[in-house]
Amino acid sequence: MADLVVTKEVLEDSARDLKAINDEFKNMSKLWDGGAIWGHEVLKSAMDDFIDDWWVKREKLQQQLDNLTKKMDEAAKTWTDTEDQLASTFDQK
Repeated sequence: MADLVVTKEVLEDSARDLKAINDEFKNMSKLWDGGAIWGHEVLKSAMDDFIDDWWVKREKLQQQLDNLTKKMDEAAKTWTDTEDQLASTFDQK
């Protein structure tokens, strides 16, 4: 089994990527325009149902992304603080 390698850069990149994804979810607009693009009424109705369902699930997913983003930020900060403390310990000796 491969070793798990964690670095400050990986944690910071992951936190930044999560923030970008979260921002996309927050700034997403409901582009529907009445559904004329779909043409047929049955298809339009199905897409309308899908979009309504998506917005409910998107809100739940966004809450989870908010929590995960906060945890990733905390992990990156804790990692950096721990790394700095260890480095200063070695510098003192």
